Amino acid sequence: MLNSFYRKLLFVYMSITIVSILAISGTIGYTMNQQTYERSEKLLLEKVEQVDELAKGLLDGSTLLKDFRKQISAIERSSNVRVAVIKHPKANLDKVQSVGETPARKEWVDKVLAGNQVTVRSNFSQNNAIRMLIVGRPVVQDSSVIGGIFLYTPIVSIQGTINGINKAIFVTAISVALLAIAVLYFVSRHFVKPIQLMSKTAEALALGDFSGRVPVRGKDEIASLSGSLNRMAGKLQKVEAGRKRFLSEISHELRTPLTTIRASLQGITDGVVEPEDAKEFIEVSLQETLRLSSLVDDLMELSSFEEKQVKLNLQAMDVTEVIGFVVTQLKMKAKGKDIELHAQAEEPYMVMADADRLRQVFINLLDNAINHIDQGAQAGIRVKKTKNERWIEVWDNGPGIAPEKLPHLFDRFYKADESRNISGAGLGLTISKHIIKAHGGSIRVESKLQAGTVFKIFLPAANVSPHDKLMT
Repeated sequence: MLNSFYRKLLFVYMSITIVSILAISGTIGYTMNQQTYERSEKLLLEKVEQVDELAKGLLDGSTLLKDFRKQISAIERSSNVRVAVIKHPKANLDKVQSVGETPARKEWVDKVLAGNQVTVRSNFSQNNAIRMLIVGRPVVQDSSVIGGIFLYTPIVSIQGTINGINKAIFVTAISVALLAIAVLYFVSRHFVKPIQLMSKTAEALALGDFSGRVPVRGKDEIASLSGSLNRMAGKLQKVEAGRKRFLSEISHELRTPLTTIRASLQGITDGVVEPEDAKEFIEVSLQETLRLSSLVDDLMELSSFEEKQVKLNLQAMDVTEVIGFVVTQLKMKAKGKDIELHAQAEEPYMVMADADRLRQVFINLLDNAINHIDQGAQAGIRVKKTKNERWIEVWDNGPGIAPEKLPHLFDRFYKADESRNISGAGLGLTISKHIIKAHGGSIRVESKLQAGTVFKIFLPAANVSPHDKLMT
């Protein structure tokens, strides 16, 4: 029965509401009952004061019994009470007789004639089984008790008032309960509906459908949870799109070398390739195998960066030293294309970095420049100061890069010029960007056609001097 969150929530709300209404109704009913009896006792006591004066007149002989009965009858008719007057047996009242019924219990009479007041709920006389609210009071004259008076009224009349009150409370409680249940029903649905939508969206996400979103209404915890689920769905959608794109890209990158290797080996195996040409085909297959191995290494490195699993060996170092080493390392390759390389730095530039990783970035950028610029051009690495910051720039004065290609340079497997980058997989710039980000820096590219390209790298400066580095 309670197999859903909505039903459980509604059941809890209804239980709390009903118990609360019953408790409140019971408390109100009990309080009203007590107040009704107390008010009836108060009315009887007020009548006692009035009857007390008349009883004194009767007992001291100043009021005739006939007149007394007449006045008492008027009081009884107007107030729905009965009156009984008892004279004290020791008082000298031979000419006076008691009026009304005799109380059922002698202890009431003894207590009143002893000067005490009596308030009880019982039947007043032996011959009357109707329960009464009874008030007894002594009649005192000259500091002596000369008698007692009893006023009593049927409890059934009081109970009629109480029943009316209880009925009103019952009807009100039922009405409030029904109204509360109706309100709770709609309120519960209002709170549970977003949760149900989130549950359906989560199930869709588990099945691979990342397009679903949950409406976000308000600024409460449920709205916050809905927003978090939507953001998670968005990220999963991007991850899934990236995964599909990656599979497509890697399939494209693997297809060409695998096809070449297969064709070469198939030709040798089938005897189609002449023995004197077999060595050439084997060398081609070996080169493609090395290319595949390099691609796998790059993919593993990129995956490590994306999963935050790369640990950098950070230490204080002078960037200018790394720049000089990289330019020297690539000078022979550049000389073969009649390209002039430059290393420029006005002063030492100390940073906290992994020297090997930083050298990897500079080699990749400068090597790309050498591969893409024409014979006789120039390229290099320089440290340039801008305001209070210093930037490392890898530049060339080659043909430049088209504006529409600039936003995609750091994408995986992207090649701005396929004709000049046959061997590369298009992962170098992506890995370089991850390395710079891991150092807490940033990298961007600026290029104009026929004016050259500049890759600008920012790295946070270290709070050490070259002298400090030498001392360590």
